[in-house]
Amino acid sequence: MSNARTLLVTALAAVVAVIAQGAALRQLLHPAVGVDPLLLFLVIQAVAGFAEAVTLSGFLPVRYREPRSASLLLLWLLCTFVPLCGGLVVLTSCLWAACFPGTRESGLLADVPRPQFVSWLVSRVSHGGGARLQARLANTQVPANDRLTALVAIQGMPTRTTGTLLRELLADPLEDVRLIAYGTLDHAENEIMQKIYQTGQALEAANDDGERHALNRRLAELHFELVYQNLVQGAVYRHTLEQADRHARAALDTDDGDAALWLIRGRLALASGKPEDAEASMARAQALGFPRERLVPWLAEVAYLRGDYRQVSALLASLGNAAVFPTLKPAVSYWS
Repeated sequence: MSNARTLLVTALAAVVAVIAQGAALRQLLHPAVGVDPLLLFLVIQAVAGFAEAVTLSGFLPVRYREPRSASLLLLWLLCTFVPLCGGLVVLTSCLWAACFPGTRESGLLADVPRPQFVSWLVSRVSHGGGARLQARLANTQVPANDRLTALVAIQGMPTRTTGTLLRELLADPLEDVRLIAYGTLDHAENEIMQKIYQTGQALEAANDDGERHALNRRLAELHFELVYQNLVQGAVYRHTLEQADRHARAALDTDDGDAALWLIRGRLALASGKPEDAEASMARAQALGFPRERLVPWLAEVAYLRGDYRQVSALLASLGNAAVFPTLKPAVSYWS
């Protein structure tokens, strides 16, 4: 019954196609009066093209009929814009391909197995820094091997940019991901802590103010590095800020003309949520000759925390596009 219905529809479509195509040709050769002849021809031709497409689709080999809507649309466009010949060319091509299929396979195309994660190649992975890798890693729907490859690839990226993601991965359902994330964070933290321990030992043995100043400065920088790289959280975060500020103050007690240390104190105050102290420290750094353009982003953050948005706009606008780092350009563009 279905075949009979299909045959009936095809026959009716063929009749409509012949009538509509004849009407379209007549309109083209003998335009009607009172209407736009081209517009009327296109309308009739579109109807004829659709009827021809329905007719020809019934003669297509089965594998060429899917997807049905796309196949019918292609036939309709060909029959509409290439009257009489368009659909016949497609039908002839399909029938030829069905009757005389290719007997020789192309040597240029072949199926290859999906690559697997190989642990001994980890040290050779150097590609893939960027947000796309991190997004793939955070998506638990991605296959495990792909996520492990992405995790290995981001190990070469700064912990500052990956620290938050790595901490989130400590609760990942995949054990291998948890272990690698923990190992990466632990290695980065231990590396800095080892330097802090060695510098602290050297500070205890220091004999003169110059050496103590340099060592306290180094300890302030190392403690601040733990904060900067997102390696500490909670109570440890606050303790690290206090230790960094303590060593910075100790270094400034012996030499208060160190502009970079005043900047560190300002950034520590910002991290502690003390914009007034941060502004005072940065003003001191600028007075000691620290480049103003490098202080502007931090001064803008101070103004933002105080709620002085007009000052934020003025400070960032003073940088100018030429002097802005790429990472700052979106903020400068927004505020200025």
